[in-house]
Amino acid sequence: MSGSTAHIATMLVLGALILAPVAGARDQDQQGQASTKIKQCQGIDQPGSYKLVCNLRATGDCLVITTEGVTIDLAGFAMTGDGTGTAIKGVQARAGTIPQLRTVVRNGDISNFAEATNLSGIVEGLRITSNHNGILVGVGIVRGNTVQFNASVGIELADGIVTDNVVVGNQTGISVQEAAVITGNSVQGNEIGVDVTGIGSTLIGNIVDGNSKIGLRVSCPSNVTNNTAVGNGTNLVLSNATCRNEGNVTP
Repeated sequence: MSGSTAHIATMLVLGALILAPVAGARDQDQQGQASTKIKQCQGIDQPGSYKLVCNLRATGDCLVITTEGVTIDLAGFAMTGDGTGTAIKGVQARAGTIPQLRTVVRNGDISNFAEATNLSGIVEGLRITSNHNGILVGVGIVRGNTVQFNASVGIELADGIVTDNVVVGNQTGISVQEAAVITGNSVQGNEIGVDVTGIGSTLIGNIVDGNSKIGLRVSCPSNVTNNTAVGNGTNLVLSNATCRNEGNVTP
């Protein structure tokens, strides 16, 4: 499978699964299937649904997932670290493969870790504040999170979808290493708003303002359409003229 074909296949799988895994997990909860209660930092080596029942304080790593098929619901509780370790560390997709996307993390607060998450899968509905790095996802979907005041990167993704996040006051707001669909995000007050170093990404309908150095920095060829980048040190930087650059507000 060629690199471009593999990327297209990955994006199709991500698109098809953007609702399905989460809906399935919620259906399990609605049907009364019991979740395993989490009361302390621990390893997770069995598939299933897990739910926090209290706030967690960690020294180093907190929840370490070594199997696929895990859903963790923080249930509105907070995970607080000591400045080291990873709050939720999960299985990464192997290079060149299309992931199952069967790790899901949602609905809570993570602060004061070296990394908030490091996994492949779906991360949604989290409030990520004052870590060194925020949400790190290899291949997957990052959506509907508030990511703020992290010392380095707010959201870092290799390949997948980044959508509907609020990203404020990090060194780099959103960083994409390979390719992604980046859409509907509000990225404000970082040093660099959105930094896409791989080629073949699509950026649509993002609002990027007040970032001190660069608003949007994109490696071409990529699709950069209908974004608003205003009030940044430099609003838009494209690596060359092969990007599609249409409908953007970048005065």
